[in-house]
Amino acid sequence: MVTYKVIRCKGKTTYGIIASDSEGHKVCIIDDISANGEAVFRLTELMNREQLSLVHFRDAVEDFLVVEY
Repeated sequence: MVTYKVIRCKGKTTYGIIASDSEGHKVCIIDDISANGEAVFRLTELMNREQLSLVHFRDAVEDFLVVEY
């Protein structure tokens, strides 16, 4: 199972998401998704609740960006 967590991008005022496997290893990171940390947090909550497959991670972020912007 993959777990998604919000990260604050270093030296910036934007947020990204890190995906970790069941052992806690980082498997994928998408930086600089949005400056709206609350919206990114809600996205990660949804992805964790629905147990989003890593295969769909980038598509979910892209869909979020289309709606958000």
